[in-house]
Amino acid sequence: MSYPLETPRMTPIRRISVVVDVEDPMTPAMTLEEFTRLFGEEPKPPRYRILTIEVLVCPEDDSVVLVSECAECPRFIRRSGDFIICLPSRARVY
Repeated sequence: MSYPLETPRMTPIRRISVVVDVEDPMTPAMTLEEFTRLFGEEPKPPRYRILTIEVLVCPEDDSVVLVSECAECPRFIRRSGDFIICLPSRARVY
């Protein structure tokens, strides 16, 4: 009896740069692109910090997750550059 091997899925990782004002906690965080468009300049430390958040769309349930959450999934194989490699779902809908 032989079982066909399924090709692992490669899901791209998206990086979102967020600017945070550390002096005024009531100021909402905004993307780096939005900050430069509104203020016309790059954020200057020490008042502003740039955080990079890595997210992806989970192929299992189509929800947005942090890349660090993938390590808890039993289908996770490894991270390779800007991709997460995981096993395909066993349950198929035809």
